[in-house]
Amino acid sequence: MLMKTKTAHRDEATAEFRAGISACLPTIPGYWSIGFAAGAIGTLSGFTTIQTALLASVLYTGSAQFLFYSLWATGAEVASVVFSVFLVNLRYLLMSSAMSVFFREQSTTQKLISGLLLTDETFGVAVQRGSHSNHVPYAWMLGLNLAAWLNWILACVVGAWLASALPPSLMEGLSFSLVSMFIGLVLMIWFASRKKTLETFSIATAVAITLLTAKQLDISVVVIIAASVAATLATLGLRLFYKGEK
Repeated sequence: MLMKTKTAHRDEATAEFRAGISACLPTIPGYWSIGFAAGAIGTLSGFTTIQTALLASVLYTGSAQFLFYSLWATGAEVASVVFSVFLVNLRYLLMSSAMSVFFREQSTTQKLISGLLLTDETFGVAVQRGSHSNHVPYAWMLGLNLAAWLNWILACVVGAWLASALPPSLMEGLSFSLVSMFIGLVLMIWFASRKKTLETFSIATAVAITLLTAKQLDISVVVIIAASVAATLATLGLRLFYKGEK
């Protein structure tokens, strides 16, 4: 009986892992278009293909990689580069906090792995899954994250290889697909959500902060502030919502 139970759990985890990979498929074109450009710009900035692959594996975020390359190319100090990348990636701390309500039953190690591989795209897909059942299986999240991570690395490597054959202007022009994918993810989450009021408020907050501060601050700083404030308010709202259900 014990063997049957273990086999059933293993089969269930395998099925969830495959479902997570399938859930990642709609986002893969976005990873490839931006990863291709990131890899190409890495080569144009003087990095080898292996260095670009390692950076894609460890840093694993398009916005931070583009920022890293631009700062490195201008000869910025290491401390400045590290701090700038830290600020850009700070939003993942808020995203992980928002996701924590769906991982109450997971171990600390599982939560850590899921959080380290979280991206804007996988966050959007995972929140959509969690909004239906208030729970995200670890195996499903692992399949989603690994599929995204491996495709990002592969895209960066291919982009680095082909950088010398394609004009830089073409690489930079691919950025429109990332914006389109983000808009699609936001709309997909909003239509599937049971808490449209909270999400509408968060979106409106981010837009309002952007419009009010765009002329006073650098746009990269504006995006960080708007995303941080909106994500913080959404997290607080979610916690109050679930606390009220208890």
